[in-house]
Amino acid sequence: MKHSILVVDDDELLLGFMEEILTKEGFEIHAFESPVKATEYLDKNSVDLVITDVKMNEMTGDEVLATVKKNYPDTGVIMITGFGNINHAVRALHKGAFDYMTKPFKAKEILYRVNRYFNADPEERDKKPKSVAHSPREDKKGDLVSPVDNSDEAENKFVGNDPQIKKLLRIIPQIARNAAPVLIQGESGTGKEVFAHQIHVNSNRAQGPYIKINCANLPSELVESTLFGHLEGSFTGATSDRKGAFDAAEGGTLLLDEITEIELNVQAKLLRVLQENEFYRVGSQEPVKADVRILATSNRNIAEAIAEKQFREDLYYRLNVFPVEIPPLRDRKTDIPVLANYFVEHYSTKYGLEKKELSEELLNHLVQQEWRGNVRELNNKIHRGIILAQDSDKITMEHINHEMFSSVDDNLNKEVLATDLPLMSIEDMELQLIQKALEHTQGNQKKAAKLLGISDRTIRNKLKNLEEDDD
Repeated sequence: MKHSILVVDDDELLLGFMEEILTKEGFEIHAFESPVKATEYLDKNSVDLVITDVKMNEMTGDEVLATVKKNYPDTGVIMITGFGNINHAVRALHKGAFDYMTKPFKAKEILYRVNRYFNADPEERDKKPKSVAHSPREDKKGDLVSPVDNSDEAENKFVGNDPQIKKLLRIIPQIARNAAPVLIQGESGTGKEVFAHQIHVNSNRAQGPYIKINCANLPSELVESTLFGHLEGSFTGATSDRKGAFDAAEGGTLLLDEITEIELNVQAKLLRVLQENEFYRVGSQEPVKADVRILATSNRNIAEAIAEKQFREDLYYRLNVFPVEIPPLRDRKTDIPVLANYFVEHYSTKYGLEKKELSEELLNHLVQQEWRGNVRELNNKIHRGIILAQDSDKITMEHINHEMFSSVDDNLNKEVLATDLPLMSIEDMELQLIQKALEHTQGNQKKAAKLLGISDRTIRNKLKNLEEDDD
């Protein structure tokens, strides 16, 4: 017997993606853009699980959760949002949500959460709070399809004083005024997406949608459907007509992140869009006109990809009207203090904290590093330092190289990605961090909670749950 899942999200594109992924896994899916219609459906039909976005226009995900828990207490709820934080997550879990995750997310992440619910014992489903299910790659790329959330401006400003960066900043207005495609190349973490966003916001399409597709994370069988949409019955799991990313980006900009990861047959269809300004939905013979500007990024050597016949040369020339190469952070070390202080300013304002100076020793240390993760790695280090330096006069080496993070940093320096690590549950990862924090604070739960940026009650609850599990 199929498990039935009701999915509600007013983002049509993301809703369609979730519906396809879950249907392919054999679940019976009832998808609604309207939370009001979703709750009306629940009045007449029973489902096993509800997956709901939090921030919606008609009613919030919290209201959906309250309705489900009041009227259908045996139905589980997983909450999804692009605006999540740990405090909201804990509140949602206390109110009865089984799990909580944040956009952007990968297909395998939502499948993991859903399967974890259905594989859990009934007592386990009702136990709360059990976990705060942040996306495990919260500060990294990993989203599939979504309108870009501009709430964190640190992710959307291209900053630097290096001559190479100044040159790029000067050409943004010229590139933005033109509707031609742009290919942005550079190592992972250098700021390709940030540069692309600057092109959009400075263009005459700035008021239109800005849609991002992470091509590297799309399951190969869903790439074409995600980009162009499909008709009902065009493949297994296509239970209704569904629009794609080009529809969502109509009148605006579509960013194809890591475009070299798209398969050759889909590359040919992208070439047609660039040549003819039209595309075909999967299963349709009717062309659809497209008014979309395409921006693309790649961290690969495209010449090598072309030589290895992994990327079409004609598509490369169509995209490469305005070639942009963003240098790695190690080649523009004068920007390191500029970026570090920028992130200090940003996160201090974001968290309402007193702005702290970076110690001279720390600044010298930052400049000497290789930064294999580039600006993204520096951002994460400063973000960490801001949180851990709340009781200090300055942000120091101790704050960014805290011992409780050393094993994680060692893995990153060895270029071990999270997806390559042995499978570990969210609970186990949380408990490991809590254990490290408690060891560092000699068992002081209040200090450990402050170190982790969570409440001491959260630590108590998680340790209590661990004791109950041991029993």
